[in-house]
Formats: sequence, structure tokens, C-alpha cells
Amino acid sequence: MVDLAAPLLDSIVLGSLYTMMALGLTITYKVTRIPNFAHAELVTVGSYAGVVAVNGWGRGLGEALLLAFVASALIALAADELAFKPLFKRGATSLHLLVASIGVGLIIRYVIAIFANLYNILSVKSNLLADTLIGFGPGANLTTLHLWVPAATAASVISLHLLFTRTRIGKGMRAMASNFDLARASGIRTDQIRRVTWILAGGFAGIAGAFWSVYAPTDPETGWRALLWTFASSILGGFVSVAGTIAGGYIVGAAENFGTTILHGAYGVDTAYKPMIALVIIVIVFLIRPTGFAGLTWKDTIEGLRQVPRRMRESLRGIRAWAKRIGSLRG
Repeated sequence: MVDLAAPLLDSIVLGSLYTMMALGLTITYKVTRIPNFAHAELVTVGSYAGVVAVNGWGRGLGEALLLAFVASALIALAADELAFKPLFKRGATSLHLLVASIGVGLIIRYVIAIFANLYNILSVKSNLLADTLIGFGPGANLTTLHLWVPAATAASVISLHLLFTRTRIGKGMRAMASNFDLARASGIRTDQIRRVTWILAGGFAGIAGAFWSVYAPTDPETGWRALLWTFASSILGGFVSVAGTIAGGYIVGAAENFGTTILHGAYGVDTAYKPMIALVIIVIVFLIRPTGFAGLTWKDTIEGLRQVPRRMRESLRGIRAWAKRIGSLRG
């Protein structure tokens, strides 16, 4: 029990953080069709905002979360207004917008690095400490962070549900996700809905970043390192399902912690290979069911599992053909 207590507790925190990060990524793609790689930097902005609020201004957790939400939301909104929306109006495809998001992310990341270097906070951790509530053994302590993060994630999910089902803006977001042209022709203020979407996506990423600054040290690449797990969580939700993204976040968090613990304990596998678990999840999802958990039924699951051997054979044939072409070019 003690051996698995630590990964279980870490899975609760990381699963909640990945869920909150991935929620913003999912609603951004759902409404605007942008696979936003710059989402990583929104997490970093929120993390630094939380550090500034606590370490620099002496504020508490509530103020840190508020500042993180506002800072990341403003950056997200600015990125859309200055880069993504003009490209969209010029007819840019999702691929063009994906490439643009990488560029936007690099700009934000290096600006953060410049200011972090100027103020000597290239690596910093929040002074806000999580109090230990129950100890289960070495490195396995239930802290207030294990209560704060899932509670914030649950509040975010409930807020999203109420927004989508009880408000005109939420219904407009669902309409845009279903058919943008029809939504615009129906008189829905698509620009306004788009702004709200980016504010929410940035805000959720910022809150996750602020909690991350309490959980682990923050540096200019904090969000970038978490992006793989964030995308894995969103991919499990098919990039469009909020419920699937929630499940995906906790599955990825549990797979990461239990997988590394079991592999290290049983086979001595270095924990540095931890990112491979997220990559394996992404590959498996694409092989079995590229749409993730969105609209998943037991029949779909069984059919997807049956098709895995065929798809793996096709992948292997493709790899062999690629290797032969490379060999012929070298010859």
C-alpha cells in the first residue's frame, strides 16, 4: 500500500492539473478549430503570475489564482486578436494555424525568459506551502494541495457545464463548434463568442500554472514540458469532448505515475523515460479510435480493439517502405 500511495497521490494532483490544462486546449479547438501549441506558454504565464502574487506581493492563494487567470486570459486573447483571427479571416487552414501557434508560443516563451532572466527568476517556486494532512510513508503525504487542485478542477468543470447549458454564450459556443458558417448566418456574434472562448482557455491554463508553481519549480519551459501530457489528455477526448478530456487527464496522470513506478520497481527503467508513456497513449488512441472517447460505445471499443493488429501491420509496412526509400537514396 505504501509503495503505491505516492503514485496514487501524485496521480490525483497531476491528473487534475492535466485536466485543467487540457480543458482550455479542447474548447479552443472545439470552437475555433485551432490546435494551439502556444497553450503551453499560457500555463507558464499563469505559473509566473502565481509566483509574483505570492513571492513578490505577499498575497494568498486566491489572489494568485485570480492574477494567473487574468494574465493568461489576456495573453490568450491578445494572441488570437493579433495572430490567429487575422489568419483565419484570410482563409488559413488548421495546419496554417497550428504552425502559427508554434511561432506565437516561441515568442511568448522567449519574452518570458528575457524578463525571468532580468529579475533572476529563471527557476523559482512559490512560497505558498501545502500543509501535510496525513502521512502514508516516505514521499507519500496527503497535503492541502491534494484538496485544492481537484476542487478547482471540479469547479472549472461545473462552470463550463453551466456555461454550455444555461447561457446564451455557451449555446453560441456549441453552435460555432457544430457549424461556424451556420452559426454566423443565424445572427450569433461569433467574434464575441471567440473572445470568451480564448479568455476561458487562457484562464484555465493560468489557474493550472499557478497550482503548478506550488507543486514544482517554475521556469520558462514549464508549460512546454507539460504540453505532451496536455495533448494526450485532449486527444483522449477527441479534441472536442469535455467529458472525454476530463477522463483523459486523469488517465494520463495515473498512467504516468503508476507506469513509471511499476516499470522502475520491476525492471529498473529510468524515470527519465516517463514522456514515452504519453506518446504510447497517443499512438494507441490513434490506432484504436482516432476520435478518442467522443461518442464512444462498447461496440466501438470492441471493434477498435479488433482493428489494432491490422493497423499495426499497416504501420509496419509503411515503416519498412520508408526505410527502403531511405536506403535507396543513400545508395
